Amino acid sequence: MKVLSLNQRIQVLADLGDAIHLELKNSPYSETFENLLNKVNQSNPWFTIESIIQSLSSWAALLRSEHLNQFVSAYDTQLFEKKNDKVVLLILAGNIPLVGLHDVICSFLSGSKSMIKVSSKDALLLSYLIERIKTINPEASGYFEISETKAQGFTHVIATGSNNSARYFDHYFSKFPNIIRKNRSSLAIITQETTDSELEYLASDIFQYFGLGCRNVTQLWVPRSFDFDRLKNAFKSYVTIINHNKYANNYDYHKAIALMNGDPFIDFEFILLQKNTMLKSPLGVLHYSFYENLTEVKNYIQEQREHIQCVVSSENSSFNEVNFGQTQQPKLWDFADQIDTLQFLLS
Repeated sequence: MKVLSLNQRIQVLADLGDAIHLELKNSPYSETFENLLNKVNQSNPWFTIESIIQSLSSWAALLRSEHLNQFVSAYDTQLFEKKNDKVVLLILAGNIPLVGLHDVICSFLSGSKSMIKVSSKDALLLSYLIERIKTINPEASGYFEISETKAQGFTHVIATGSNNSARYFDHYFSKFPNIIRKNRSSLAIITQETTDSELEYLASDIFQYFGLGCRNVTQLWVPRSFDFDRLKNAFKSYVTIINHNKYANNYDYHKAIALMNGDPFIDFEFILLQKNTMLKSPLGVLHYSFYENLTEVKNYIQEQREHIQCVVSSENSSFNEVNFGQTQQPKLWDFADQIDTLQFLLS
């Protein structure tokens, strides 16, 4: 494998960002890119053209040389230039478009080789970007291998999946240095001071990618006297989500279950709100809990910390980890599960 310097690796990724940006700027899109979007959507209806474009746009904004240089500046730069014999098995999730790309980027920046097990739900899009990287700089080809057979020869493992698959990963990969990620979700804290504008931003935290990401908000903490009509008004821009057949099926199913069981709910006609302390809500449902004082919320967060990806609140709140509207706009250094992937690969 041809060894690239850190600066060369950064340049490859920055060029990839530029290539994505140029592709998205075309109006209309090139025939090749248009065909890709349609194939991805046909292979996975949850990946709408809009959500694919949204993900690609976010990555185009992140993969800029200034962001990449800022990212690596937090580490001992000598570690990036040392000979790296790691072969990292990446078992990627496929819940939202390109959700596994961050692991691929970290592996490449560290100088490791990636042995990639793509999710069948997100195989086309990731494969497309890796081929673009190889076109940008053929000498980068040796850093990536999409593995379609039983993986062999790896030294490290980063695997993302459900709680059930994580138990399997823990057992099967226990003898390798590893990062095993399980199910997580996010919550938001609303106070009487939360503005209507912030609630509108919150809508994107809930509905982007149909709520399928671990960074999507699935539970709200609200003061007991909160007016839910404010939420209904703030969520209006996402009312057309109900036109998506698979999403509508989930909404209808959970509404029918609630009606049969006599469980109370608030119906916005495109999402159900149910009082429930469980962090993760089913698709088409948003959980909420009342609080008398914020100490209750603090205690809940401490109890559920290993299951929480993001805590969303006002910028001036002591709980603030992510601002309203920013859950699906993570920076390169916003690591999943708060585990520093790059440090793991450099150590």
